[in-house]
Amino acid sequence: MNQNPLYLIPFDFTPVSESAVRIGLDLSIANKGSIILLHVVKNQHERLEAKLKFKDYLNSLSDSDRALTKTKAIIGDVYEDISKAGDLLDAALIVMGTHGAKGFQKVFGSHAVKMISYSDQPFLITQGKKSVEKMKTIVMPFSFEKKSIQVATFASVIAKKFKATIHLVGYHDKDELLDKGRIVNQKIVREYLEDNNVEHVIAKVEKGVDFEKHLMAYAAEVDADLMAAGYYKDGIITNPNSFIQEMIENELHIPLLTINAEGLTTSSGASAATGYQ
Repeated sequence: MNQNPLYLIPFDFTPVSESAVRIGLDLSIANKGSIILLHVVKNQHERLEAKLKFKDYLNSLSDSDRALTKTKAIIGDVYEDISKAGDLLDAALIVMGTHGAKGFQKVFGSHAVKMISYSDQPFLITQGKKSVEKMKTIVMPFSFEKKSIQVATFASVIAKKFKATIHLVGYHDKDELLDKGRIVNQKIVREYLEDNNVEHVIAKVEKGVDFEKHLMAYAAEVDADLMAAGYYKDGIITNPNSFIQEMIENELHIPLLTINAEGLTTSSGASAATGYQ
């Protein structure tokens, strides 16, 4: 059990990454954890510059926040080394900012999916434009695929800590046999949440609707503070990369909790992985 969770934050000195720091600090305060800000550079000169910038940034934090924060500038590849650092540091969560489809996408946009697919750590990805201080409403899409519900363990410990409600939004497949799998998964998740005393709601979804549009409309209706969707190769929608990218870049700027669901089980050590108890 991870008693003092570490939250790894890829940091590029922009307001979006500063927003990720705030989320990481809030999680650290709630769980007696800490954060490490990681900046990846191309050469030694940039590394020295980053160290000076980190010094100025740390001075801008309060004494209490500064006590929870460490910084690291390394020479390497931004895509590969963030995931490696998460593994080496046994990070409870990688909290990452993104500007979405424009600008910062060349750094943390669509490549975030690649980073997720190569990492064992859960990611919390934020566009930095929506506060998560209250963290009261979590929307979780799922389908007939068992892997689509693996993120429930991670969402549930956050929900429990912040006394949030998880809203389950099931994807209806046109194939009746596959759709029965959705019903089975819904039952599994409900029982899991009930056993863990997590408040939850089952959203009503009509057959034949555009699932992604309905999902975001529902998230807007309930004023969601967090989306939770597992990433796996076969995805909820036919193109999993497109779906998870849609969640990352959602127009409501809702942060996304996600993890590579390949090989995970609903009984996986979510408490150990997230630091929640």
